[in-house]
Amino acid sequence: MAKTIAYCFASGHIQFGSSVPEGAIGIARGEDQQVRDVIEVTARLSVFDNATLFVPGVPEAASQREGLVALARYIQSLGERNGPGFRAMGA
Repeated sequence: MAKTIAYCFASGHIQFGSSVPEGAIGIARGEDQQVRDVIEVTARLSVFDNATLFVPGVPEAASQREGLVALARYIQSLGERNGPGFRAMGA
């Protein structure tokens, strides 16, 4: 099975890949389909295209600090879903 990492940028935009690119923060890792399934049901959809995934609370944050708090909260909530094939990073 392919391993995947979910990561986000300062905007809260979530993407998937085999590594975390420079300037991004890792959110979760594990089996590709499990990571995608968990992120897709917990992330916020863009109001513009109803497809782009965002960390809940980050796009609405009034400051970078508020955005980081929202990201930490999201990773913590993902940690409750840790199990075979899925692990929140830093949780």
